[in-house]
Amino acid sequence: MLLAASTSPLAARGLSLLDDPAEEQRRYEPLPSLPESLNGIVRPQKDAPEVPRIDRIRDVFRAIQACWRPPRGSGYSGQELTIRLSFKRSGEVLGLPKITYYRAGSEPEQREPFTRSVREAFVRCTPLPFTDSLGGAVAGRPFVFRFVDSQPM
Repeated sequence: MLLAASTSPLAARGLSLLDDPAEEQRRYEPLPSLPESLNGIVRPQKDAPEVPRIDRIRDVFRAIQACWRPPRGSGYSGQELTIRLSFKRSGEVLGLPKITYYRAGSEPEQREPFTRSVREAFVRCTPLPFTDSLGGAVAGRPFVFRFVDSQPM
């Protein structure tokens, strides 16, 4: 440890870490903020495997993807819908989900069936089978699901 301190550029100038003006400035800069929500994209996927137990955040999005059935005949309509919601520790939806964005696709008459299919995915899948540790970690935290009815890239 003493060897490292004596060979550092600061030590060569006779300064410690506390005397370095750049280090002093970095100490008072605000830390980068954490994301306010957990975000994921849900795309149509035939034969998506069910997730029997959810112990990772990415599995939440995979579980919803396995439950989502886009409207029949939409055939990659290009629609997108973003919904924000939270879960209880038990995996149930907490409060009312909020649609925050909608983009119409090639067929405007598909809007109602598309939004209904998203709503039905949550009715079909919840309560999600959270493990106790994940349930406690995500309870009340906002999740943002972006449902995209377009061909995978």
